[in-house]
Amino acid sequence: MRVAIVADVPWPSGSAGSVRVRRWAEELADAGCEVCVFPVGHYGPTSPPSSAASFAVAADARFHSKYGTVGSGGLGALRRIRREIIAARPDWLLCYGRRLSTVAACSIALPDGVRIALDMCEHAMITLWERGVASAAGWDHYFGSRLLLARADAVFAITPALGAACRRWTRAPIVIVPGMITATTANNATQARTFGYFGGWHAKDAPEYVIAMVSRMFRINPTVRFETIGRVPDNVVAQIAAATDGSPRVVHLGVVPDARLATALAAWWFALLPRADAASARFAFPNRVADLLASGTPVLVRASVGIANMGEEVGIVSIAPTDPMLAADQALAILADANTRARLSAAAHAGATKELAAVHSIAHALNTMRRVDAGRA
Repeated sequence: MRVAIVADVPWPSGSAGSVRVRRWAEELADAGCEVCVFPVGHYGPTSPPSSAASFAVAADARFHSKYGTVGSGGLGALRRIRREIIAARPDWLLCYGRRLSTVAACSIALPDGVRIALDMCEHAMITLWERGVASAAGWDHYFGSRLLLARADAVFAITPALGAACRRWTRAPIVIVPGMITATTANNATQARTFGYFGGWHAKDAPEYVIAMVSRMFRINPTVRFETIGRVPDNVVAQIAAATDGSPRVVHLGVVPDARLATALAAWWFALLPRADAASARFAFPNRVADLLASGTPVLVRASVGIANMGEEVGIVSIAPTDPMLAADQALAILADANTRARLSAAAHAGATKELAAVHSIAHALNTMRRVDAGRA
């Protein structure tokens, strides 16, 4: 089977989406598929494909404007990208991202017989919910989602809630493909009372909630240590410093390379990822959660968000949804109880191994694609 992956992501790294696309490509290739990735996003520099990669990368198949086909040179870029996709002779076009001006546009007017699969990681309405109906970007995402769902031959949803929400817009089979991991790492949290945050401090991660929790935990327990992984905006650095009186026990590790990420995450007793109490949060599964659980690191989330439903049996701990002070006290109780920490860490590792292994998720997806092929034969 030949699979072309059209992805509106930075490449080869720079976002959770890039990681997910790379895992799709690696696992499909390992399963015997011929895979070529088309990273059509305008983001950042492109890197030449690695000779060690098990899949090909069309590094020049990209839009140079953030507005895709409606930006400068967009139609010319679309024609070039489409020619490269056709030259790859795919049986399936796997779409990651849902903008009408980029990914959805690349899926139009393909040769007869090319099936379309959609990796759906966010609700079609998410951008309109968060930016409002006056947002051009919101409508770009919304109409792209609707078009791709209507044309899809298979839909891969990142959570059951999202799969159920997509049902009214597609007749294609829907398969749940959650956050994917390719390996697990035993938790090595030997640093005393260290916890952390992994991400970009976007509004969807409820940064004010995180900072309020950290502030109280530092006031109550003078021995706790807080680390961050990822780019931290200057204003957030200042807010954290003010909330902790400039404590040296706050350490910003910055962007940690993939080769060292698992070890860094496994050094935490748990991670704070409360998430915003927004409509979109009911449907999302942050890829960072998969990486944390794979490192045996429990994840604390607000009880009002969707991933909280996974439960402590897989290392997801529900904390107070509206009161960061109470949530901080819950976190401190975990820090103080070695038996609870060991139980949650073991549950995170086991849950990731059982529920999030990429090889199993991709095998399930491939079986669905083959059944669709057989039905068209």
